[in-house]
Amino acid sequence: MNIQWIGQKADQIYRKYKTSIIPEFFYVGYVAILAQYLRSGLFSFFVSLFLSPIGYGYVKCAMKLVDEEKPVLDYHDSLNGVFCFPRVAPAYLMRKAIILLSVLICFLPSLLTIRNLIPELPVQWIASLGNAFIQTEYFIPQFEYVQPILQNAFLFMNLIVCIIIYLFLTTLFMPVPYVMELEEFSWSECIHYSIRLMKYHIIDYIRLYLLYILRHAFYWMITGCIVLWIGHLNDILMLFCIVTSLFLYIGIFKGRFEIAKYLFYKEIRKDYHEEY
Repeated sequence: MNIQWIGQKADQIYRKYKTSIIPEFFYVGYVAILAQYLRSGLFSFFVSLFLSPIGYGYVKCAMKLVDEEKPVLDYHDSLNGVFCFPRVAPAYLMRKAIILLSVLICFLPSLLTIRNLIPELPVQWIASLGNAFIQTEYFIPQFEYVQPILQNAFLFMNLIVCIIIYLFLTTLFMPVPYVMELEEFSWSECIHYSIRLMKYHIIDYIRLYLLYILRHAFYWMITGCIVLWIGHLNDILMLFCIVTSLFLYIGIFKGRFEIAKYLFYKEIRKDYHEEY
């Protein structure tokens, strides 16, 4: 599989239509990022879980940009996850539930350690960590609570294993939204079909993400520093930093990566049907 070609094609499409991509992707991101601004960590966690189907707007826009000769994006595409919530929610929510349950089982050995650290790691931060596993790209950590994790070797290593499991399952289920859109499958059939598609392409998908990892890291670093230095001054500045960071997120990473993911899906689907 020519990963470099996929990256170049995605960049070409993004540059051609970026004036329409940025506002439509912003609508999706703005709705999805609201949970990060909520004061209650537990409430934020459940809101993020409920809002996970909103990300379907990215998928709909990317598919339209790739498949149509002269695509025109509008709010019906970006907010498709809202308009078609009953149809898309089962696949999105069950995919997230499987991933989160697997991560939770992996994290069980650390529960006793966390209980001993409760004075230093409040429930709100633990919920924010769970929130990170739902909306990974938007996660902005509370830096003052990172130190206790780094000082506990067992907790730190267990957390690394949980992150690896999360990334593996996220990769394995990556095709679910495209299968749901293009095939008349139930949520369970979408997940099974996605696993069959990705079974021999996990390394290829990792190679694809490595094309964009520096862009993603740059977004995290810049946004994290801005929030640390400016956002914590007051709630209004925090909201302003989070919302404006969406433009950076879309411009340097998300716009191109969503297009690349759909191009990747088309390649593995073609290979799968040629083989069988």
